[in-house]
Amino acid sequence: MIRTRFAACMAMVLVGGVAAAAAQEMRWAFMPDACDGEAFTRRETPLIVAGMSIRWFNADCAIVGSYKVAETWYLQARCTTEGKVATIPIMLEQRGERLRVGWNREPIEEMQRCQ
Repeated sequence: MIRTRFAACMAMVLVGGVAAAAAQEMRWAFMPDACDGEAFTRRETPLIVAGMSIRWFNADCAIVGSYKVAETWYLQARCTTEGKVATIPIMLEQRGERLRVGWNREPIEEMQRCQ
């Protein structure tokens, strides 16, 4: 079910169904207590995938390109961070209740789905 919802959300990203994807907002965090809000570090803030956007800590990103290889989504995102705009690569791979995240060529980290 969760994998299906994630796939549906990411499929909507590809076909541009922003309104439909908004209802499929997915939240992921390193720790359960980070699911509810934003804090002072990226590790304490949830990653939110909704429609054609991804938000994490101080980055607000619009997805401008994507492709899928096996179970992994590779995204190009135009992100605004502290007033600066840049296009960055993002990798998302769901594994059950976990999500592997590669953010802007940083080491891949694993998050858990927020309940």
